[in-house]
Amino acid sequence: MPQNPETKNSRAWFKDPDSDPSKPARKDESGLFGWTILILVFIGIAIVCWIGSFYVFGHPEKPFSHGILTKLKKIETPKRFELTEAPRGEFLRAQQIMERYGKMKPRQLERTNDILIRNYIRNFKLAEGLVPYVLGTFNILDSFELSESDYFPSGVAALAVSKDDPRLLVEQIFSSGKRIIPILHRTLLTGLDIDLKRENELAAIIHIERLKDGRLKLTTVSIMYPSYESAGSDGTFTLEPPTMLNVHAGLPVIDATRQAEADAKYDHFRKKARLTATKKQEPKPEDADAAKARLMRVEKPLPASTPGPTPVATPALFASAEPSPTPTSTPLPTPLPSPSAKPSPSATPTPSPSPSPTPTPEIPKAIAAAGSKNWAVYEQGRMPRGRLVAPGELSDIAKKGTGGERIYLQGSFNVTAAGSDRAVMRAPQRGFGARTDNIRIIVQYPSGMTAPADGSSVSRDARRPFQVMDVKESPGGQINVYVREVTKP
Repeated sequence: MPQNPETKNSRAWFKDPDSDPSKPARKDESGLFGWTILILVFIGIAIVCWIGSFYVFGHPEKPFSHGILTKLKKIETPKRFELTEAPRGEFLRAQQIMERYGKMKPRQLERTNDILIRNYIRNFKLAEGLVPYVLGTFNILDSFELSESDYFPSGVAALAVSKDDPRLLVEQIFSSGKRIIPILHRTLLTGLDIDLKRENELAAIIHIERLKDGRLKLTTVSIMYPSYESAGSDGTFTLEPPTMLNVHAGLPVIDATRQAEADAKYDHFRKKARLTATKKQEPKPEDADAAKARLMRVEKPLPASTPGPTPVATPALFASAEPSPTPTSTPLPTPLPSPSAKPSPSATPTPSPSPSPTPTPEIPKAIAAAGSKNWAVYEQGRMPRGRLVAPGELSDIAKKGTGGERIYLQGSFNVTAAGSDRAVMRAPQRGFGARTDNIRIIVQYPSGMTAPADGSSVSRDARRPFQVMDVKESPGGQINVYVREVTKP
């Protein structure tokens, strides 16, 4: 049956044009889909930037983040801390360090290292937990000059082994300008002792590495950047915070090659020392200096208007650190009298009918240097807190070392020799419950103070003790105690 043309047209009139698959989609729907995709892309970029900014600002120890923050000038250079402004921390000795970090697994050690170096780069702002500081005496294996390819671009890194636990090594960073590097090299010799103390060092741990032989190596920086002097070098030198950090170089500074060189050099040094002792020969002057030398901190006196610390020295060792003066430059050295020279008439009693020259005791360069004539002098009973000892306890200190503690000496003494700014004293052989006849006390007096006369007696109590700088025992059993006058008359 033929269809009616009108009926056919009417059906076509009611047909939805969009239902025809042969026709393209309308332009308004395709534009909406494109805008949706573009908005989603922008949202993704915003999320990535948001998360990325948190990562960059939250991990400045990473090379990528550090580079961006440096270009944006959103990161500070390391700063010098005063003792009263130093970040809160805990002081760890060799045994505590080995117990805490020696048992860590590689992933734990990696996370710990990120936190340690992050705190240092941030100048310990928003520090996570207490800052770990190292305490103890360390013996230098070798030292290496730092270059721009190292994490610290200028200075010297000294690799040293703990005298309490040979499994513990530290690479102490001595950051300085180019002018100071030759002095550091002449000073940081193999065999030199470094005392890391709580009151004037604040050697912060910024990296930990476990060596293949099981030893633990710490990277430490004295955040006070102090001044030093040593018996192996005349004069003083002052450390400076680094002006930049080469984060791409990574830590530790002393790599496997330098580590092997330092171990070999130290083994040779020890064998040479044992051979000398076996043959009972006098060591060469440079070997003797290296074996007995000790790096010592230089302090400047407090201004007259600045009150001294309030605590008085007591027999117990206090855990809290006290304010310490900042380092300063010192005048040129004053020549010392030779051992054969006669004492000054003003420093000796009335001569007898047959006078004889009184030899001046030998003073180490670290004590005799003019740089050590200026240090903090306090009112009686106002010196920083420390451990108070009697002469009978000095023998144990000579064997075990000071361990980084601040130590004061009290007692009654007889002056056996005197000069313009130093005196040699002996403790009475009775009344201390221990042998004291082998103890010789060499006292250094600051500028403006005169040493007591030869033959006089000196008595010091807890309010006005001497500060012990070093204690050494000679092969013959003689104990030399080097102390300073740190209180006003």
